[in-house]
Amino acid sequence: MIHPSPDRIRQLTDRWIGQEERLQKVAEAMLAQEDWTVHLRGLPFVEEIPPREGEAYGRDLRGANLRARLHPRIDVTRATERDAALVASVTLDGLQNNTPLPGVTPFPVALESAEGIALAMRKGDRFLLARAARIPIGVVRWALRREFTDLTDDRAYGEISGVAVATTHRRVGVGSVLVASAEWDIAAEGNEVALLRTTIEVGLVPWYERLGYAVRRVRQFTYPDAPTFLDAIMTKRLAVIGRGAGPHG
Repeated sequence: MIHPSPDRIRQLTDRWIGQEERLQKVAEAMLAQEDWTVHLRGLPFVEEIPPREGEAYGRDLRGANLRARLHPRIDVTRATERDAALVASVTLDGLQNNTPLPGVTPFPVALESAEGIALAMRKGDRFLLARAARIPIGVVRWALRREFTDLTDDRAYGEISGVAVATTHRRVGVGSVLVASAEWDIAAEGNEVALLRTTIEVGLVPWYERLGYAVRRVRQFTYPDAPTFLDAIMTKRLAVIGRGAGPHG
């Protein structure tokens, strides 16, 4: 074991200043299970670490602020019927593991098959798929609805649902990106309001409030095989972009 001096630690840390693009490439190569060490070329002190067989340079990430910078770019695209099985798989992982005890939740979780998702697409529901380094990591769904128009000035709105993020990519902002992408889609089709529902006891109301949503109504539900719970209906006013102007269609 080596104990670097404070001056040495500073040198190893300073070499990453301005290297955000390099770290992004490293992260994307890691996720794609490619040789990520090729992106260390030219980095100071990298020759001090011997490379493993088949890799260009030694695995040298000394001093890198990984939490702040080692996040690959998130790409969000409109899913098609060809992606229905993929959407179902990501949703299954995201919604079944949304509590500290993986796979355990006391509340009913609506999971759809690939066939059900494809049918919903044909009926007009939109599904947006998030990828990092080409790997699917999240999904969100929205659809034009009129059930709660008394909360939206008697206008149709885009209802956001099914926000699901893979357990391997939690707490790095993927959920926020998905919600923002759905909002863009909704506004691009000329709608002024986004609406969503969330179980209060799950604890996501404060998170949605930080994204600009406000609780407009609370309802109580009871199911035979689940606890009685409170369902919050939340809305957010959007700036209309114009039909067809969104990045997904």
